[in-house]
Amino acid sequence: MKPPLTAARFDKLAEGHTRPSGNSTKIIWTLNGIARRIGTGSDFIRDTLAKQPDSPIKQLGGRFYCFEDDLIAFLRGRSE
Repeated sequence: MKPPLTAARFDKLAEGHTRPSGNSTKIIWTLNGIARRIGTGSDFIRDTLAKQPDSPIKQLGGRFYCFEDDLIAFLRGRSE
């Protein structure tokens, strides 16, 4: 029996694979993880950033995630 799929295990399995755009990037899971990456609080991520038009922050099964490269590009004001 295979171990359950956790965020960390998924990241390990997906390591080295590329997104359809051809860019490989790290997936940041959870509001707290995203908030830590950019130095804010999870409330700001959920209540403000995730609600912006074209926000790279997505929700899957109640969990928030984003691709790190997309998040940084979004904050810099350009989309790839």
